[in-house]
Amino acid sequence: MDALARALLLLPLLAQWLLRAAPALVPAPFTLPLRVAAASPRAPPPAASPAVPAELSAAPGADGLALALETAVGAANFLAMVDNLQGDSGRGYYLEMLLGTPPQKLQILIDTGSSNFAVAGAPHAYVDTYFDAERSSTYRTKGLGVTVKYTQGSWTGLVGEDLVAMPKAFNGTFLVNVATILESENFFLPGIRWNGILGLAYAALAKPSSSLETFFDSLVTQAKIPNVFSMQMCGAGLPVAGPGTNGGSLVLGGIEPSLYTGDIWYTPVKEEWYYQIEILKLEIGGQSLNLDCREYNMDKAIVDSGTTLLRLPQKVFDAVVEAVARTSLIPEFSDGFWTGSQLACLTNSETLWSYFPKISIYLRDENASQSFRITILPQLYIQPMMGAGLNYECYRFGISPSTNALLIGATVMEGFYVIFDRARKRVGFAASSCAGALKAVLLSFASVCAWYSGYLLTELIPDTSLSQAVYSIRSLGAKPVLRAPVPKRPKCDHWAPCPPDTYAYRLLSRGGRDKSAKICFEDELLIGGKTGNVARGINIAIVNYKTGKVTETRYFDRNKGDNSGPVINFIQSAPEKSLLFMVIHDGSRLNDDAKNAIEALGSKEIRNINFGSSWVFLAAKGIELPSGIQREKINHSDNRKTPYDGWPAEVQIEGCLPREPS
Repeated sequence: MDALARALLLLPLLAQWLLRAAPALVPAPFTLPLRVAAASPRAPPPAASPAVPAELSAAPGADGLALALETAVGAANFLAMVDNLQGDSGRGYYLEMLLGTPPQKLQILIDTGSSNFAVAGAPHAYVDTYFDAERSSTYRTKGLGVTVKYTQGSWTGLVGEDLVAMPKAFNGTFLVNVATILESENFFLPGIRWNGILGLAYAALAKPSSSLETFFDSLVTQAKIPNVFSMQMCGAGLPVAGPGTNGGSLVLGGIEPSLYTGDIWYTPVKEEWYYQIEILKLEIGGQSLNLDCREYNMDKAIVDSGTTLLRLPQKVFDAVVEAVARTSLIPEFSDGFWTGSQLACLTNSETLWSYFPKISIYLRDENASQSFRITILPQLYIQPMMGAGLNYECYRFGISPSTNALLIGATVMEGFYVIFDRARKRVGFAASSCAGALKAVLLSFASVCAWYSGYLLTELIPDTSLSQAVYSIRSLGAKPVLRAPVPKRPKCDHWAPCPPDTYAYRLLSRGGRDKSAKICFEDELLIGGKTGNVARGINIAIVNYKTGKVTETRYFDRNKGDNSGPVINFIQSAPEKSLLFMVIHDGSRLNDDAKNAIEALGSKEIRNINFGSSWVFLAAKGIELPSGIQREKINHSDNRKTPYDGWPAEVQIEGCLPREPS
């Protein structure tokens, strides 16, 4: 059937679209086939909470993982954890807890994008109950004030400890750290059904310090359970902000086989603060966005149950919107639909899902020669809304832009059973049993990212009639015997290999207290902790540009006093046609003469370095470097948005320099 014939068949349906501007009840005149309604002012904001927020699955009992159908471990009652969550993607999924003595019942939001356990400790207009610490005989204050800021909202309170019980998870009580929220801003929202938050990310994110033991770390120690939890949220295809009883399961300490079908596919955790993973590629309707891999991982890519939507860095979001709009069968959308300020509505029993493409997210597998993709059908990202208007079926766009991360939130997680295997530093995805009937699919080969050629792929694909409200999902099926070529690792751990006749380099500053500065050139570690030639101060390597051989490396320990004179002499000793690589490991002590010498090499930030700063710089002597390369980067210890308790996160630059013609 050609395009014109398909368009003619769609005209009767498209003619039924209406424009409904809330709160008006009479549709406004509108001539386009598509009609868009303004979102109801009572609709919840996009975020479910203020949080930013392939090796196959292990055999039963293997690798330190507990399966929920095994004999209970310690005080755990795994089967009691099935269906222990309530909620929806619009307002989050929450677990019943009993806090204090006598116990006070609370509903606690589950958030994998933060690390504090906190409860309302004072009355609030949007909270139906709160924890009264004075009524608990077992509550003990720690005398610590704490403030936690999220992408949306913040709160301030006091840190204490008390006994907590989870009737739908464990037998017994556990002593845990808990913050009582005394003041908040845009944290408790209209329509929420929870009055506290349980952060299940790593201790690096805990406030006021990573030394404060997190809830889950306490639970692992006291309940003697494996360091793993898993989560299923059963709201796929159901109205956002509905009755709030969609349900789900939080399995603390194991994996429940009845919650998934098929195999579990794991992707490594890149850094233990958020559950940071690596995105390799995005496809819309089977077509790659053709963006550089780094665009998807700009700043970080994380799995965050406390965020409602799939949130994408702005450049990726713009590309996704353009591709979805181009691929969909709808002639025209209002900009308000893509930005979340308007709803798309229609008057008959059809759904919008049949008009939109699927979106595939490619994830790096545990095995460097493999990857897998999770596929999001429109049932996940085109979300029905409850109570938008009389006689209308209205939908919102479940994807939004982000300024600092790619966040895999409930929009995606509702399609899968997600395993947070902290013991083996990985996150797993499997076909969720609450997603419906399951069928097997074949494995296929595909090219992933710039240099990942011939990766072994598998796909998690929802498969159902598009007229149904709840979508189903296909399993991965049996693991076939297929082999893919292992790509060669790029030099200096680049994202992509440098072209022939170029040098590969990578400079990293110190990160936090423990990550030492590094200089890598042509896959050789010139300076770093493993080579034992790095110090707290400025570290410099000189490389012969013609031969590519290292001339000399030197570190200047700031703890041993002012090294300005030796730094100047070392720089001046570099022969003509030399590359100079400089990295800071925890600030430096340089006088104006030394700064002048580095400034003469092209540095624009040397005078901004202070105690605790992170800094990297690429310079050259007697060589004109290409104009398009990044030569310098800096960060300061006053940047508290890092996993290092106020210490600056590492900064890095990498690139490819053309070799000198022979």
